[in-house]
Amino acid sequence: MLRQATLAVLVSLALAGSARAETKVPDTLVIGYDNEKVDASPQACLASVKEVTEWDKAQTEKAAKQTCAMRKRHVEAYAALQANYKNFVKVFSEDTRLDLPAAVENLKALIKACIAHKSGLTTGGHNIGIDIIENEIATQCLILGSNLIKGEAAKYK
Repeated sequence: MLRQATLAVLVSLALAGSARAETKVPDTLVIGYDNEKVDASPQACLASVKEVTEWDKAQTEKAAKQTCAMRKRHVEAYAALQANYKNFVKVFSEDTRLDLPAAVENLKALIKACIAHKSGLTTGGHNIGIDIIENEIATQCLILGSNLIKGEAAKYK
């Protein structure tokens, strides 16, 4: 009888350990939307503008600065999301009763749905506007997701 009880305890501890292993989530949040990795370098912005326009040098340089400004906001929003994600995972991974992997998957789905929603409400623009609008939409949705998990982590603490 004692052996069976000991065996039952060991089995339940092993199962609890494997359940905890299932709550492992990636260290970095990869959302999976188009243009998730953005090159905000001046060279990339200038090349992008030249690809879609045939403007004079002054107009091209002005457009490249506008493009870079929006791309930089996108990059900053992505970095803020990653920082808030790391804290979110740290806070919520301590409670094994929670389904953190599902929460992470739902966060990714929420951000992608936000991008799809906002993209459906724009004509998409033309020439440099295409790049600017796509980066603005992604930025807004990244901020939405970032603020959501930042608030949840703060409330849970």
